[in-house]
Amino acid sequence: MSIDKKLARILIDLGDKPLIVIGPPGSGKTTIVTTLGLMRLRLMGSSITYVTHKPSDVLGAVMKPLIPWKCIRDNLFLILDLYEELSARLGISLLVSMAYRYKTYNNYIKYLRYLSRNPRNVHALWLLGRMMPLRDIVTDQDLNGEVSKVTTILIGKDIKGTYITTALIINSMCQQGTNNLLILDDITILPIREDALLRIIRMTRGITNTWIILHSIGKLSIEDLNTPTIITSHSGPAKSSSRLRDILSRIKPGEALYMGINEELKIKINETRELRNKLLNETKT
Repeated sequence: MSIDKKLARILIDLGDKPLIVIGPPGSGKTTIVTTLGLMRLRLMGSSITYVTHKPSDVLGAVMKPLIPWKCIRDNLFLILDLYEELSARLGISLLVSMAYRYKTYNNYIKYLRYLSRNPRNVHALWLLGRMMPLRDIVTDQDLNGEVSKVTTILIGKDIKGTYITTALIINSMCQQGTNNLLILDDITILPIREDALLRIIRMTRGITNTWIILHSIGKLSIEDLNTPTIITSHSGPAKSSSRLRDILSRIKPGEALYMGINEELKIKINETRELRNKLLNETKT
Protein backbone atom coordinates (compact mmCIF):
# COMPACT_ATOMS: atom_id res chain seq x y z
CA MET A 1 0.00 0.00 0.00
CA SER A 2 1.40 3.43 -0.95
CA ILE A 3 2.16 6.03 1.72
CA ASP A 4 -0.59 8.42 0.61
CA LYS A 5 -3.17 5.61 0.84
CA LYS A 6 -1.92 4.67 4.31
CA LEU A 7 -2.16 8.25 5.54
CA ALA A 8 -5.61 8.62 3.94
CA ARG A 9 -6.72 5.53 5.88
CA ILE A 10 -5.40 7.11 9.09
CA LEU A 11 -7.42 10.27 8.40
CA ILE A 12 -10.54 8.17 7.81
CA ASP A 13 -9.86 6.21 11.01
CA LEU A 14 -9.36 9.44 12.95
CA GLY A 15 -12.62 11.00 11.84
CA ASP A 16 -13.17 13.89 14.26
CA LYS A 17 -10.96 12.48 17.02
CA PRO A 18 -7.75 14.15 18.28
CA LEU A 19 -4.36 12.60 17.53
CA ILE A 20 -1.22 12.12 19.63
CA VAL A 21 2.25 11.42 18.21
CA ILE A 22 4.95 10.14 20.59
CA GLY A 23 8.68 9.73 20.02
CA PRO A 24 12.16 11.09 20.71
CA PRO A 25 13.63 14.13 18.90
CA GLY A 26 14.44 13.47 15.27
CA SER A 27 12.27 10.38 14.91
CA GLY A 28 9.90 11.89 12.34
CA LYS A 29 6.94 13.01 14.47
CA THR A 30 6.73 16.47 12.92
CA THR A 31 7.08 15.00 9.43
CA ILE A 32 4.20 12.59 10.00
CA VAL A 33 1.75 14.92 11.69
CA THR A 34 2.31 17.85 9.32
CA THR A 35 1.93 15.55 6.32
CA LEU A 36 -1.38 14.32 7.75
CA GLY A 37 -2.43 17.95 8.26
CA LEU A 38 -1.55 18.88 4.68
CA MET A 39 -3.49 15.87 3.38
CA ARG A 40 -6.44 16.96 5.50
CA LEU A 41 -6.12 20.42 3.96
CA ARG A 42 -6.15 18.97 0.45
CA LEU A 43 -9.00 16.51 1.04
CA MET A 44 -11.24 18.47 3.41
CA GLY A 45 -10.23 22.11 3.02
CA SER A 46 -9.19 22.41 6.67
CA SER A 47 -6.78 25.24 7.42
CA ILE A 48 -3.80 24.56 9.71
CA THR A 49 -2.41 26.48 12.68
CA TYR A 50 0.96 24.94 13.48
CA VAL A 51 2.59 25.85 16.81
CA THR A 52 6.32 25.19 17.23
CA HIS A 53 9.41 26.57 18.93
CA LYS A 54 11.71 25.72 16.00
CA PRO A 55 11.93 28.28 13.15
CA SER A 56 13.20 25.50 10.86
CA ASP A 57 9.81 23.78 11.09
CA VAL A 58 7.81 26.70 9.72
CA LEU A 59 5.04 25.47 7.40
CA GLY A 60 3.29 28.63 6.27
CA ALA A 61 3.08 32.33 7.03
CA VAL A 62 4.45 33.18 10.51
CA MET A 63 1.75 35.02 12.42
CA LYS A 64 0.93 35.85 16.02
CA PRO A 65 -2.30 34.26 17.25
CA LEU A 66 -5.38 36.40 17.78
CA ILE A 67 -7.89 35.10 20.33
CA PRO A 68 -11.11 36.83 21.43
CA TRP A 69 -10.93 38.24 24.96
CA LYS A 70 -14.24 36.63 25.85
CA CYS A 71 -12.77 33.15 25.29
CA ILE A 72 -9.70 33.99 27.37
CA ARG A 73 -11.52 35.69 30.24
CA ASP A 74 -14.04 32.85 30.56
CA ASN A 75 -11.18 30.36 30.90
CA LEU A 76 -8.49 32.52 32.48
CA PHE A 77 -8.13 30.25 35.49
CA LEU A 78 -7.21 27.30 33.23
CA ILE A 79 -4.62 29.34 31.34
CA LEU A 80 -2.80 30.66 34.40
CA ASP A 81 -3.15 27.52 36.52
CA LEU A 82 -0.96 25.50 34.15
CA TYR A 83 2.11 27.18 35.56
CA GLU A 84 0.97 28.17 39.05
CA GLU A 85 -1.56 26.37 41.25
CA LEU A 86 -4.05 29.20 41.66
CA SER A 87 -6.28 27.08 43.87
CA ALA A 88 -3.74 27.65 46.66
CA ARG A 89 -3.90 31.44 46.21
CA LEU A 90 -7.39 32.49 47.27
CA GLY A 91 -6.86 36.23 46.81
CA ILE A 92 -5.61 35.72 43.25
CA SER A 93 -8.43 33.32 42.41
CA LEU A 94 -10.89 36.04 43.39
CA LEU A 95 -9.16 38.55 41.10
CA VAL A 96 -9.17 36.04 38.25
CA SER A 97 -12.91 35.56 38.66
CA MET A 98 -13.35 39.35 38.40
CA ALA A 99 -12.24 39.14 34.74
CA TYR A 100 -15.78 38.06 33.84
CA ARG A 101 -16.99 41.61 34.53
CA TYR A 102 -14.71 43.27 31.99
CA LYS A 103 -15.62 43.46 28.31
CA THR A 104 -12.06 44.14 27.14
CA TYR A 105 -8.58 42.99 28.11
CA ASN A 106 -7.33 46.59 28.47
CA ASN A 107 -10.03 47.51 30.96
CA TYR A 108 -9.18 44.48 33.09
CA ILE A 109 -5.49 45.42 33.01
CA LYS A 110 -6.38 48.98 34.06
CA TYR A 111 -8.34 47.53 36.99
CA LEU A 112 -5.35 45.43 38.10
CA ARG A 113 -3.02 48.41 37.76
CA TYR A 114 -5.35 50.49 39.91
CA LEU A 115 -5.35 47.83 42.62
CA SER A 116 -1.58 47.35 42.47
CA ARG A 117 -1.00 51.01 43.37
CA ASN A 118 -1.50 49.85 46.94
CA PRO A 119 1.82 48.20 47.95
CA ARG A 120 -0.09 45.78 50.18
CA ASN A 121 -2.10 44.40 47.27
CA VAL A 122 0.54 41.88 46.22
CA HIS A 123 -2.09 39.66 44.57
CA ALA A 124 -2.96 42.30 41.98
CA LEU A 125 0.71 42.93 41.18
CA TRP A 126 1.37 39.17 40.90
CA LEU A 127 -1.56 38.66 38.55
CA LEU A 128 -0.73 41.74 36.49
CA GLY A 129 2.73 40.34 35.72
CA ARG A 130 1.20 37.07 34.51
CA MET A 131 -1.50 38.72 32.43
CA MET A 132 0.91 40.87 30.46
CA PRO A 133 2.33 37.99 28.31
CA LEU A 134 -1.17 37.63 26.83
CA ARG A 135 -1.47 41.22 25.68
CA ASP A 136 -0.23 40.64 22.11
CA ILE A 137 -2.71 37.86 21.34
CA VAL A 138 -5.97 39.30 22.67
CA THR A 139 -8.55 40.86 20.40
CA ASP A 140 -11.83 42.39 21.50
CA GLN A 141 -13.51 41.23 18.30
CA ASP A 142 -14.77 37.75 17.48
CA LEU A 143 -12.65 36.29 14.71
CA ASN A 144 -14.40 35.22 11.53
CA GLY A 145 -12.87 34.20 8.23
CA GLU A 146 -9.50 32.66 7.44
CA VAL A 147 -6.39 34.78 7.08
CA SER A 148 -4.28 31.98 5.65
CA LYS A 149 -4.72 28.28 4.90
CA VAL A 150 -1.44 27.30 6.58
CA THR A 151 0.05 29.46 9.35
CA THR A 152 2.86 28.93 11.84
CA ILE A 153 3.04 30.37 15.35
CA LEU A 154 6.48 30.44 16.98
CA ILE A 155 6.56 30.30 20.78
CA GLY A 156 9.41 30.45 23.26
CA LYS A 157 10.22 27.76 25.83
CA ASP A 158 8.96 30.02 28.61
CA ILE A 159 5.91 31.00 30.64
CA LYS A 160 4.58 33.10 27.76
CA GLY A 161 4.77 30.03 25.53
CA THR A 162 2.82 28.07 28.14
CA TYR A 163 0.07 30.68 28.35
CA ILE A 164 -0.20 31.14 24.58
CA THR A 165 -0.31 27.40 23.90
CA THR A 166 -3.03 26.88 26.48
CA ALA A 167 -4.97 29.87 25.17
CA LEU A 168 -4.85 28.38 21.67
CA ILE A 169 -6.22 25.06 22.96
CA ILE A 170 -9.01 26.84 24.80
CA ASN A 171 -9.71 28.92 21.69
CA SER A 172 -10.19 25.64 19.80
CA MET A 173 -12.75 24.70 22.44
CA CYS A 174 -14.49 28.06 22.03
CA GLN A 175 -14.58 27.81 18.23
CA GLN A 176 -15.18 24.15 17.49
CA GLY A 177 -17.40 25.13 14.60
CA THR A 178 -14.46 26.50 12.60
CA ASN A 179 -12.66 24.21 10.18
CA ASN A 180 -9.16 24.81 11.54
CA LEU A 181 -6.65 22.18 12.65
CA LEU A 182 -4.39 23.10 15.60
CA ILE A 183 -1.07 21.17 15.71
CA LEU A 184 1.04 21.52 18.88
CA ASP A 185 4.73 20.58 18.51
CA ASP A 186 6.05 20.10 21.25
CA ILE A 187 4.37 21.23 24.48
CA THR A 188 6.61 19.10 26.71
CA ILE A 189 9.38 21.71 26.28
CA LEU A 190 7.22 24.26 28.14
CA PRO A 191 7.39 24.83 31.92
CA ILE A 192 4.06 23.07 32.51
CA ARG A 193 3.50 20.91 35.59
CA GLU A 194 3.13 17.22 34.78
CA ASP A 195 -0.40 17.02 36.18
CA ALA A 196 -1.33 20.06 34.09
CA LEU A 197 0.14 18.42 30.99
CA LEU A 198 -2.11 15.40 31.51
CA ARG A 199 -5.03 17.80 31.99
CA ILE A 200 -4.24 19.37 28.60
CA ILE A 201 -4.29 15.93 26.97
CA ARG A 202 -7.64 15.16 28.58
CA MET A 203 -8.98 18.54 27.43
CA THR A 204 -8.05 17.78 23.83
CA ARG A 205 -10.13 14.60 23.88
CA GLY A 206 -13.20 16.80 23.60
CA ILE A 207 -11.70 18.96 20.83
CA THR A 208 -11.94 17.52 17.35
CA ASN A 209 -9.32 19.78 15.78
CA THR A 210 -6.23 19.50 18.00
CA TRP A 211 -3.24 17.20 17.41
CA ILE A 212 -0.36 16.95 19.89
CA ILE A 213 3.26 15.89 19.38
CA LEU A 214 5.02 14.63 22.52
CA HIS A 215 8.73 13.88 23.07
CA SER A 216 7.95 11.21 25.63
CA ILE A 217 7.21 7.52 25.86
CA GLY A 218 8.02 6.15 29.32
CA LYS A 219 5.55 8.10 31.47
CA LEU A 220 2.45 7.92 29.30
CA SER A 221 0.53 4.83 28.30
CA ILE A 222 -1.76 4.39 25.32
CA GLU A 223 -4.56 3.46 27.72
CA ASP A 224 -4.15 6.75 29.59
CA LEU A 225 -4.22 8.75 26.35
CA ASN A 226 -7.36 6.97 25.10
CA THR A 227 -6.96 8.43 21.63
CA PRO A 228 -5.47 7.35 18.27
CA THR A 229 -1.69 7.48 18.59
CA ILE A 230 1.36 7.28 16.33
CA ILE A 231 4.50 5.92 18.01
CA THR A 232 7.73 6.70 16.16
CA SER A 233 10.92 4.63 16.29
CA HIS A 234 12.90 4.62 19.54
CA SER A 235 16.45 3.77 20.57
CA GLY A 236 17.43 0.44 22.09
CA PRO A 237 17.53 1.74 25.70
CA ALA A 238 14.07 3.29 25.30
CA LYS A 239 12.67 0.02 23.98
CA SER A 240 14.05 -1.91 26.95
CA SER A 241 13.06 0.56 29.69
CA SER A 242 9.66 1.78 28.52
CA ARG A 243 6.45 0.24 29.73
CA LEU A 244 5.49 0.13 26.04
CA ARG A 245 8.49 -2.00 25.03
CA ASP A 246 6.24 -4.68 23.48
CA ILE A 247 4.87 -2.08 21.06
CA LEU A 248 8.23 -0.41 20.48
CA SER A 249 9.90 -3.70 19.63
CA ARG A 250 7.65 -3.92 16.56
CA ILE A 251 8.98 -0.65 15.16
CA LYS A 252 12.20 -0.60 13.14
CA PRO A 253 14.40 2.51 12.71
CA GLY A 254 12.83 4.89 10.19
CA GLU A 255 9.33 3.52 10.81
CA ALA A 256 6.31 4.60 12.80
CA LEU A 257 3.40 2.54 14.07
CA TYR A 258 -0.15 3.90 14.05
CA MET A 259 -2.25 2.56 16.93
CA GLY A 260 -5.69 3.71 15.85
CA ILE A 261 -9.26 2.88 16.74
CA ASN A 262 -9.80 0.67 13.69
CA GLU A 263 -6.36 0.51 12.12
CA GLU A 264 -2.78 -0.50 12.89
CA LEU A 265 -0.41 0.64 10.16
CA LYS A 266 3.35 0.83 9.64
CA ILE A 267 4.57 4.09 8.09
CA LYS A 268 7.99 4.73 6.51
CA ILE A 269 9.20 8.18 7.50
CA ASN A 270 11.33 8.81 4.38
CA GLU A 271 8.33 8.20 2.13
CA THR A 272 6.25 10.46 4.37
CA ARG A 273 8.85 13.24 4.09
CA GLU A 274 8.76 13.06 0.29
CA LEU A 275 4.96 13.29 0.32
CA ARG A 276 5.07 16.28 2.69
CA ASN A 277 7.44 18.17 0.40
CA LYS A 278 5.13 17.50 -2.52
CA LEU A 279 2.06 18.69 -0.60
CA LEU A 280 3.92 21.79 0.64
CA ASN A 281 4.85 22.75 -2.91
CA GLU A 282 1.24 22.29 -4.01
CA THR A 283 0.03 24.46 -1.13
CA LYS A 284 2.44 27.28 -1.96
CA THR A 285 1.42 27.32 -5.61
